[in-house]
Amino acid sequence: MSIQTTKIVWLRALILSTFAISVLFTVLAEPLFAADAGSLLKPENVSPLLGGTPSFTSTPQGMTGTWTGANAKRKLLILMYKNSRVPGEFAFMGAHKNAQAKGNSKFSDESGIGDKAFSVQESFGVVFMVLKNGRLLQLQYWTGGEGTAQDVTELRPVVKKAAAAF
Repeated sequence: MSIQTTKIVWLRALILSTFAISVLFTVLAEPLFAADAGSLLKPENVSPLLGGTPSFTSTPQGMTGTWTGANAKRKLLILMYKNSRVPGEFAFMGAHKNAQAKGNSKFSDESGIGDKAFSVQESFGVVFMVLKNGRLLQLQYWTGGEGTAQDVTELRPVVKKAAAAF
């Protein structure tokens, strides 16, 4: 076997093994990233926000769900986004830019939550968007009115717990 043939065989083996390892990692890693939205928080985590003993309702896929409690005007939505076509970093950057551009809401970058995070005070309450390990997590705290700095302060520790479990 010539040196040129050996190099070609070695290169093909390297490419094939790299592809096989990447497929294997994707298959094995998916279950690690596919946690149910309801598993991110416990009732005692959201009780201070919603009152009473909160309950969680999930979508069939488990990627989205809603916490509700004693206060009928308040709810907490959890949305986990899959990286189906757009990488999480790009989706986060787009959401970040859009949130900053909105003139009618109060935007703030948040530190110590995931890899990157921001909060927005909206007409319905507060939204936190978190980027962690290339995946997106969004928590929407519906308060029944305009979001306030106090709502952001109350939601921040809940978001930290959810992001840690994400």
